Amino acid sequence: MSRRQIPFLIALVALFGWVFPPLSASAAATATLVAGTVIPHNPPIDGVVRLDLRVRNDTASAWAAGDLIRLTWKAADGKQVTADARPLGQAVAPAATTDLALVTLSPTAVGDFTLTTELETRGSRLQIGDPTAFHLSGFLFKGRGNGHGLGMSQWGARGRAGAGDDDKKILAAYYQSSRIDSRDTSGPVRIALTHGPIDLARPWPRVFGAMPFVAEPVTVEGHPELTGESGSVLGFDSSQGGLPEAFVQSASGVRGTSVSFNGALVIRGAASAGIRTNILQMMGGDFRSGAEQWRYSGELRLIPKGSATVLPVNVLPIEDYLKGVVPAEMPPYWGVEALKAQAIAARTYAMRKISSGGGDFDLEGNQFDQAYSGLTEQVKASNDAVDATKGQVLTYNGQLLSALYMASGGGHTENSEYGFIHWNHGLKPAANLPYLRGIADPLDRAPSWQVGPFSATDAAQILRDNDEDLGDRLLGIDILQKGPSGRVLGVRLRGSSKTDEISGPVLRAWFGLPDTLVEIVGGG
Repeated sequence: MSRRQIPFLIALVALFGWVFPPLSASAAATATLVAGTVIPHNPPIDGVVRLDLRVRNDTASAWAAGDLIRLTWKAADGKQVTADARPLGQAVAPAATTDLALVTLSPTAVGDFTLTTELETRGSRLQIGDPTAFHLSGFLFKGRGNGHGLGMSQWGARGRAGAGDDDKKILAAYYQSSRIDSRDTSGPVRIALTHGPIDLARPWPRVFGAMPFVAEPVTVEGHPELTGESGSVLGFDSSQGGLPEAFVQSASGVRGTSVSFNGALVIRGAASAGIRTNILQMMGGDFRSGAEQWRYSGELRLIPKGSATVLPVNVLPIEDYLKGVVPAEMPPYWGVEALKAQAIAARTYAMRKISSGGGDFDLEGNQFDQAYSGLTEQVKASNDAVDATKGQVLTYNGQLLSALYMASGGGHTENSEYGFIHWNHGLKPAANLPYLRGIADPLDRAPSWQVGPFSATDAAQILRDNDEDLGDRLLGIDILQKGPSGRVLGVRLRGSSKTDEISGPVLRAWFGLPDTLVEIVGGG
């Protein structure tokens, strides 16, 4: 397609189509439409439209494979809006028919439009059937940035490192009036490997293996009977009494005696490769055999959380933990200084969380805190960045600062008070942190993005799925306020039966937007 690729073709093709009425076979010197359908009947703005046509050559000359099929969208006033062309693809003799499967994108605008199909052959344009009329509605989100907009932009750090800035200069730009201090990082950190406990009584997703397990050989504190040979696994299940249980299963599948536990089960690796387990239930998009297994240093604690649920927590030294964070957060080829800046920001974030104490863990190893891949993705460049900055943290007035960061600020980061906001018939700002001030960031060259299109009815269903019933169609999204960076702070949702206001971050969550630095196109 001329405007963009169409990765969502199958999802957007509806079950309803228009059927073209067959035209008279007596027409002369024409491209006669014998039969055809247009799917869907009511596409959203910028939506995929598919035409399946059977066309007969009612001219005296053969059509060439290189002749062009032209699809032209026109507005209600008859003016051309968009057009594209593609080769016919095969020769068609006089009186012969051919089947055409054509795909186009509807205009990115609300209103009434027509779609005309023509064959350009031997210097003439032959119209195929009558123009098809559409009323387009729906919503399209076009934006920049990826994240909450606060603190360091990882794409920006990459750009600044490429321009010659060192880690100190990079961090000073994003955390204003901060300084780099040293802290003792010899202590442990506790990382929850899942967002919430795992229920061992529920069927285990087969794509992750036959059952939750840790590969042997390992040692289990207080349970020598749970130590097996290499090739066996330490498996987990629920007992008849509804408690979590562990057992050794041999390489041949023979299951040993089960041991129920109601206190933390502490597992330590017996080899330099660390603890290999599938219990995280993540594969990073890699479906090769073994890709469901991740490796961790330190110890793995399975903490019972009621009934047959357990929370897997990896406990290890802080600097070792960071060697699993930096490569998970930033590609190792983004530059030494960017990696060092990432290591210092991640260390600061972790140390501040550790200082709050309490609970079964200090941080989650995911988007709720910091990405963490244990030993699985460690590379020399990232490890060197951690080692080169050992103990270094960011402070403001002598205290660890909130070292927030995100993938991309979209060219401009945001002030802290406009980040994690609430909206209740007006803006409820967040805390004003002097070191988190929005800055222009031209070296952040992350790609822009587009989400949608959503039809007016689909948008209304998304709202209902989030307990916001405004009717069967969403008619409009009005931006009420933006922050200094241009991020949307509040919007008014106009439904077919009711109207409501929500914050920009809520809109982002409901529609799956990467950021709130967004332009909203369309309406119902």
